[in-house]
Amino acid sequence: MHPRLPSTLASFIALAALLGCAGMEDDSPEPTPSGAAVSSELAAAAVCTGVTCGGHGVCKDNAGSPVCVCDEGFQGASCTTRGANFYARSLLVGGLADPDVHKEHDDLFFLTGTGDAWSIPLYESSDLTSFHYKRGYNPSSADPTYDYCMVWAPDLGKFNGLYQLYFSAQRVPNGAACPASGQDVTTFVATASDLNLNFGAPQPINPNTTYPRTTIGSACTAQGCNRNIRIDSATFNDTSGRWLFYVWFDRGNNISSFNTAAPGTVYNHAGPALYALPGHEEGINEAPELFKRNGIYYLLFSTGWFNSQYAMNYIMADSVTQLTRARAVRPLSQAMRNASGALIQSHGHNVVVDRRGEYFNIFHVGAFEPAGNFTSRSTYKQRIAFKPDGAMHSLNQVSVRWTRLSGYSYSLDLVLRDGSVVGPCIYTGLIGTANKTQFNGVCPSAGSRMVNKGDIAAFRIFYSNNGTWGPFVETAYDGVSDDVFLQLPGGTTPFVDLSWSEEETGAQYSIDVQRRDTGAWIGPCIGVNSVNRSLSWSYSGRCDTPGINVPISNISTFRICSAVGGDWAHARCGATAYDGKSMHVPIVIP
Repeated sequence: MHPRLPSTLASFIALAALLGCAGMEDDSPEPTPSGAAVSSELAAAAVCTGVTCGGHGVCKDNAGSPVCVCDEGFQGASCTTRGANFYARSLLVGGLADPDVHKEHDDLFFLTGTGDAWSIPLYESSDLTSFHYKRGYNPSSADPTYDYCMVWAPDLGKFNGLYQLYFSAQRVPNGAACPASGQDVTTFVATASDLNLNFGAPQPINPNTTYPRTTIGSACTAQGCNRNIRIDSATFNDTSGRWLFYVWFDRGNNISSFNTAAPGTVYNHAGPALYALPGHEEGINEAPELFKRNGIYYLLFSTGWFNSQYAMNYIMADSVTQLTRARAVRPLSQAMRNASGALIQSHGHNVVVDRRGEYFNIFHVGAFEPAGNFTSRSTYKQRIAFKPDGAMHSLNQVSVRWTRLSGYSYSLDLVLRDGSVVGPCIYTGLIGTANKTQFNGVCPSAGSRMVNKGDIAAFRIFYSNNGTWGPFVETAYDGVSDDVFLQLPGGTTPFVDLSWSEEETGAQYSIDVQRRDTGAWIGPCIGVNSVNRSLSWSYSGRCDTPGINVPISNISTFRICSAVGGDWAHARCGATAYDGKSMHVPIVIP
């Protein structure tokens, strides 16, 4: 969602028609289990005692015998084998945007999002795969005093035993025109006491205070624009308390947060009023989402206009308050364009959900007509994989590298999991004699065909020095990795792309190498004045700092050292052994 709001009721109605209706409201209560049902469950529990299904399924009683019903992506009698669809992307709900999911437990989930812009749809699932419509929440019907429109981007969660539904909207007196002149969207919250999710009348956040709050008018508060809770609220429960992240407007869209136990302190995380943004972000940092894994906090957010080059990014840190653009901003997705440069797909406003140790990214996909005009959004799910340093593999990008043959040109094909081949995906006219290409989910040389990473079984590199295309090298692909290496017969390694983990905020880095022939270390090979705060470097055989050549084939180890404030006497270093051939080396600094 964005600050440039529809200026007339007609344009708002057009927006509502584009978003689509969510369905009819269902106010029937949840059924109460019968005595027979309870007895059946107890019998099933007895049969399944000790049957774990590999931690990736649920045991069921099948005529007195235990049978594992595997989670999506797993198969086999004990759910221990990954299926071909392990990293596949799947549609959850068509026409739903800005998704959010509340996990009650590993076998009960509730999905919500932007529907028709008047009401909020709520869906239920037992497997995070098949969702059925549960009910709708119409804030105008729930509130005897006010009407609401521009109902966007809900956040569904639970705190202190109550279910809470935060959402963005405009609010007017009953019967008044909505949208209203002089107003902007703001955020309200409604509560429900149980899993019927029958939410009551919306309430403003921190009314009549100087804290971040619901503000009906379009003006910024006297305390600053970052006290206006406008859109895209996201709650996060941590050992330090309950956090509310939100978006506010100033020169674009910005992200801030506060701990609800201490709302007087506002933490600013991202946005054009706070940081200089690259042009492709279009002044938009919005849709915050928080999760924590293995002690690392992740702040995900979307950039670009929702009907333009919308994309997902994230920041990693050791605490909630360190999640700012002072740290590395990592791309999670990239908007996709056809061969002529027109947009064909975008991704954004996501939520991360875990189920039995597996993590899933649930996000909306923007669709475009051939001319590049935005048409619709729908909610999808795709499994997440993590790198050794905790970073996530990207949604739709793969760096493909291969060794060099002198005088040769190259072309890239994809082998899909159904056995078909897309070729050429990127033809020699685009690659030429380069030894690296970036696949971003589109095959520009195959009619701009879109291919999800999870559907790829192998990458092929064809090579030729006379215009005749026959020989190729193929390597299997796992459906998720960001890096693929192919070794051509007789080829040499022209460069090595190094990447490493991020340490403290403001840390600087340098690169050392160990010689294979003598075992001696050259440090720094690439000094801090060159590397600075970068988290990657392409090494091509030259140690710039001492001014000497060290061929790639003569390196046995790469080492990255990190220091803060120039304190290299207390540097921390991480090293990775090198085989003398590979073209990408990731390094984790302990």
